[in-house]
Amino acid sequence: MKTASMKLFSAISLLHLCAGVSAPGAGPPPEKTVSAVLLSAVGEASWNPGLKTPEKKFRIRLGFSVPVPGKIVDCRKEGFLLDIRDSTGSGRASRGYDHFMDSGTPEVTLEMEHWTPSPEAGWVSVKGNVPLMIAEKEVMSEGVLFSMDKKKEKQSLVLKGGALADDGRQGDVKTALEIRTWSPNRNSGKIRLEVNLKSPCVLGISEVTLIKPDGAPVLGRRGWGHSSASDGSSEWQWHYDLEPGEKGKVQVFVSYMSELKLVNVPVEMKFSLSGMVRETSGQ
Repeated sequence: MKTASMKLFSAISLLHLCAGVSAPGAGPPPEKTVSAVLLSAVGEASWNPGLKTPEKKFRIRLGFSVPVPGKIVDCRKEGFLLDIRDSTGSGRASRGYDHFMDSGTPEVTLEMEHWTPSPEAGWVSVKGNVPLMIAEKEVMSEGVLFSMDKKKEKQSLVLKGGALADDGRQGDVKTALEIRTWSPNRNSGKIRLEVNLKSPCVLGISEVTLIKPDGAPVLGRRGWGHSSASDGSSEWQWHYDLEPGEKGKVQVFVSYMSELKLVNVPVEMKFSLSGMVRETSGQ
């Protein structure tokens, strides 16, 4: 058994830069749009039997925010470039990333393979551009009528102004809305209902609302989910547990973000390195 050491770098952001913020003395700054802040930076080096050199990784998490009622919908790959360097000059540029826009604080995670800051480094800098899709307004779609008595029903729904083309133009998008119901649960007697929304592109979906003919909302939601595919398509699911007598017609409304625009967020950060060493074991 060999021992591997992993060094964790805790990061303190020394610079919090906002898109559209002027330097001091350059006159009144324009209105702040999107801000980027460092959430964490972790470097690790691990040794395994048979390896002559350690395996290295350096991971950085950036958080983004926009003044309400705006919302960050997506991080675009086109135009994304961040250069990561330490104080010795060592580093590399990163075009690959993972992003999580559904959380309260939208995040972008970068992971550099085969590199960590030099042990002699005093700081690490992150500089470049992050293109984000921003929405300014939440709107509600027109209602689509479904029957909760059917096992499966599918209809089209056009979300007006819900999509943003690569050239920055806002447009409508045709989505597929589907409702499925299952037989009553043997134990609880409740009926499971699932609302599924599919889109050929990224959307800023906020909520779905089911309204009965008498104007009362359908209750019993127990969860929701969202997934994206490599071709850019997206899918959302909402799950309900309905009472046995819950039947009849229902109108489905989708709340989504509109007034979309693409914002290039300049990022320029420098943070110090400190941390601890922890020991791990490997065979």
